[in-house]
Amino acid sequence: MSTDQILDSPVLQGSFEVIDGLELFVRRTDPATNEADVVMVHGLGGMSTNWTDLMHLQSDRGRRCVALDLPGFGRSEADPEGDYSLARHSAAVIDLLETMDGPVNLVGNSLGGAIATTVAAERPDLVRTLTLLAPALPHVKPGLEKLPIVLGIAPRAADLLAWARGNQSAEERVDETMRLVYGDPSRVNPLRRAEAIVEHNLRAGLPHIWHAFVGSSRGLGWGFVPWRREYLWRRLDEVQAPVLAVFGTEDKLVDPNIAGRVARTIGGGTVVMMPGIGHCPQMEVPITVDRLLDAHIEGQL
Repeated sequence: MSTDQILDSPVLQGSFEVIDGLELFVRRTDPATNEADVVMVHGLGGMSTNWTDLMHLQSDRGRRCVALDLPGFGRSEADPEGDYSLARHSAAVIDLLETMDGPVNLVGNSLGGAIATTVAAERPDLVRTLTLLAPALPHVKPGLEKLPIVLGIAPRAADLLAWARGNQSAEERVDETMRLVYGDPSRVNPLRRAEAIVEHNLRAGLPHIWHAFVGSSRGLGWGFVPWRREYLWRRLDEVQAPVLAVFGTEDKLVDPNIAGRVARTIGGGTVVMMPGIGHCPQMEVPITVDRLLDAHIEGQL
């Protein structure tokens, strides 16, 4: 799993599109030749650039890839009502999928995995396959890594985060994040690091950054509550599409030990454990993830 080479994939350009009433930033590769599209949903604090390498690899296989910046993240517009619930994010993804040519291969990382699960459960007609990379499903793993979730229910949490992170440069913030989400920070691709710094500088000073982060943390937290409609274990059980779930043994944010429950919940689906890999396998070992995703889409797992 650790032999992936560092790729020199160029930055994918994108454009603003009106999706579910908001101007969201979307990156697309060339149209597919004869394959169903692949739609990718980033995690908490992430953005569409988290998928650059995987998008190029899948595009080389003849698939069109689409990645959006969720409301309030990346370059996308903030939700005017401050709604960053799982339902709100899922509605944006559903609206995007409804413009596609038939059911898609839906991929989600972290929070994006929770959103993708919700979408697949709500609209099985739109999802051909579901791939979850370190999905943020209900579990308890105490430690400082859970601070964002704790802040999600704290009063004035957005102001607290803005104060705590306000003096950090984009470089410091990106490096801190990559140390957190990589199992082995030596695998960080310098091109992806530079790309992330550019995006963080573009967002610097936007008033909604931490409100979107905290609101999404809070929305994800409600998905951990068993009696709520958005309870994510129930939602996963409702998914009809074939499921591939990937976990890294060195994930600091999602406990890889939930893989067993995922396997029991998805029945005939596939669960893969990656030794030494962290929270964003599509960034850390994109070639390996590309091969897994291709096999899943082709029904060969």
